Amino acid sequence: MSNLSLLFSVFLFLAPSVSSQPQGEIMGWGRDDYSQVSNIPSGDDFVQITGGGYHSLALKSDGSLTSWGRDNYGQVSNTPVASGFTQVSGGCGSHSLAVHSNGSVYAWGQDNVGQVSSTPSGTDFVQAAGGYYHSLALRSNGLIDSWGNDAFNQVTNTPSSSDFTQIAGGAQHSLALRSNGSIVSWGSNSSGQVTNTPSGNDFVQVDGGGLHSIALRANGSIASWGSNTYGQVAGTPAGTDFVQVAGGYYHSLALRSDGSIVSWGRNNYRQIVDTPSGVNVAQISGGNYQSFALKATSANLSVTNLVAGQTALVEVSDATPNHFSHFAWSIHGGGPISTPFGDAMISPPYDLTMLPTDANGYASYTANIPAGAAGITVWCHGTDVGTQSMLNALMLVIQ
Repeated sequence: MSNLSLLFSVFLFLAPSVSSQPQGEIMGWGRDDYSQVSNIPSGDDFVQITGGGYHSLALKSDGSLTSWGRDNYGQVSNTPVASGFTQVSGGCGSHSLAVHSNGSVYAWGQDNVGQVSSTPSGTDFVQAAGGYYHSLALRSNGLIDSWGNDAFNQVTNTPSSSDFTQIAGGAQHSLALRSNGSIVSWGSNSSGQVTNTPSGNDFVQVDGGGLHSIALRANGSIASWGSNTYGQVAGTPAGTDFVQVAGGYYHSLALRSDGSIVSWGRNNYRQIVDTPSGVNVAQISGGNYQSFALKATSANLSVTNLVAGQTALVEVSDATPNHFSHFAWSIHGGGPISTPFGDAMISPPYDLTMLPTDANGYASYTANIPAGAAGITVWCHGTDVGTQSMLNALMLVIQ
């Protein structure tokens, strides 16, 4: 609905350079022989986390980067000290990449096959992703650049069309999501990670593991394919309440709409059994044998009593006091739609409501749910205008 785009445009001058995720603190578990877990930086101003091979990285709300863990190729000590970054990615080997707000790509760490030194120039990049010895980046026009190791055609078989919206790297393969919701994979096919790529055009996110891949459908269900040596595929959880997926080398993770995490696959470093319980997680990421979660400490959105014929309660907590938030909902999909405050995980048409917050940062809203609406999926998102940040996204089914 045009109202949301118009309202976000009104606040364009307020938007910070990094606001696509709620701010939060980092939790980590799994392998820790290079302190890739125990050296997690403190603070609650992180907006993105990513696991590398034996190192880890995070992006702060001010656009600066932090790295920790193994540093044998400068993957920690050579982390750029500039601010203004908007996205970061750890390769599952020993290099990393980041995208700056000026559209350029930075790469550092191991460079044995050009995965760093062959980084393309230009100022039109919006995302970067790392494999083991190769890298890829997505341009704003939907084109993909790849460089580095090409032993399995991870570079030469990169698709040439200009309709891609997201990219991900596995160990020796890559995958990308088209604007029509379909997935393309290329590179090593040693475990069917290319030929077993699912068909369909209802996918909203993809990620690569070591020899397997994982994708999220618009209905909140998960598809996995490729290597199943440790149950990375067979152990994929059922359900339609997931909002994000992430791949480790031999394990995977998924984030439910209530903010809880599910993990499956190899457990040799307790990357499964040590998965934290509880809710209010805003983002997940998998490294080779470690995992991370961003626990939201910013405003939280919840919807209860979403039952046909009854009255649902929408609540915003811990938002900016005596200010206001936006609440938006849609029954047409999970987006994403780009806004100055970050990506709104809803698809048009949608409805928008302004919610004034009280002195405690609390706001509420009630909505009558039509009789006969049971089974319909509802996507919800919103903003805390005071902090100019997105709330957590929700995907719920009317009971």
